[in-house]
Amino acid sequence: MKHKNLITLTAGVFVTLALFVGCGERSGEKEYNNAVDAWRDGDLVRARTLFEKSIRKTSRNEKKSAALNQLGMVLWELNEDEAAAEAFSKSSNLTESLTGANLNLGVALFHAGRYDEAEVALNNVLGAEPKNQTALAMLGLLEIRKRDWPAASKELSKSVTINPADPAAQNALALAELHQGNNSERAIQRLKQVAAAYPDYAPAAFNLGTIHEYYSKERADALSWYERYLGIAGADGAQVPAANRAVARLGGGATSQTAAPQRDPQAAARYLAAAATLHGQKKYAEAVARYQKAIAADPSQRNTYYNMALAYYYDGKHAEAARACDAALRIDPSYADARYMLSLSYAKLRKWNDAERAAKELAKVDSARGEQMIKYISDARKR
Repeated sequence: MKHKNLITLTAGVFVTLALFVGCGERSGEKEYNNAVDAWRDGDLVRARTLFEKSIRKTSRNEKKSAALNQLGMVLWELNEDEAAAEAFSKSSNLTESLTGANLNLGVALFHAGRYDEAEVALNNVLGAEPKNQTALAMLGLLEIRKRDWPAASKELSKSVTINPADPAAQNALALAELHQGNNSERAIQRLKQVAAAYPDYAPAAFNLGTIHEYYSKERADALSWYERYLGIAGADGAQVPAANRAVARLGGGATSQTAAPQRDPQAAARYLAAAATLHGQKKYAEAVARYQKAIAADPSQRNTYYNMALAYYYDGKHAEAARACDAALRIDPSYADARYMLSLSYAKLRKWNDAERAAKELAKVDSARGEQMIKYISDARKR
């Protein structure tokens, strides 16, 4: 999911409508299946062309709707929000099962700035599925945009009741509650819980810095959280410029009065062993949850971040994999395995400049793999 606002939703919001289950013999099926393969390989331009070709050849509405839905997701990844919204709109008009198509449409319209239309689409989702956690969270964000804090708190509370493990919804709820009742302590408590459970979720750290600075007037704590945000977000974080300005404003390098969390290496080892078992069973999401607990118990171990990056990568979450590699490299900049995975994750995201930069850094510590990765990136760019 894109991070276009301070308050963001987690990845994996979009819903896939899997209706092409044949062998590619019917009109449009071959192009659709080839498009899916291209999408999975990260070749978004080819995937777009093939999905469009499949749509032209497909006559059945349900299958055309599925192809339009997939096309919308590709266009979204290509940062063509308006075109994605148009594809999702066409998809929802063709299918009898509106929940997935309307959810995707609502998300795309929200990020395209078409808020009234987004609200209609999301309410259509809730009409069919009243407990759709993502739709409730998105409606909460729409209420935040209107600065209707009670309504935002109501929708987001419903969302986190259904799925309390969504850090983005918890983050948004903390801010809505803060503005609704001007209760900074409650917001700080909720955000600290998010930061402890999800150490790599950067927005919670930034918002904690903001609340400590402007509401509770605790400059040292604010500085600590801003610095933590910068450590998590890396160079590409949405709020990096604001956080850098805050660090400079607060005296950069000052010592926080907040005590550093105590490490528990034994607990970390237990969580790491459980994560390794789940990882081996290809239960990647469950493994990530254990890796996160291991990091919370002992954030000094580079291997934990690296193994979490591998779990994210094999689960298809390449942006999260890159962030986990970044965290490992902040502990040990010469960690060649993490540098390799960072470059590969960027390549899967088609962030070629970032991938190449990481590969060149890799070549400084492992020339063979570095040169191999540079060649891979060069060839992949041409495809």
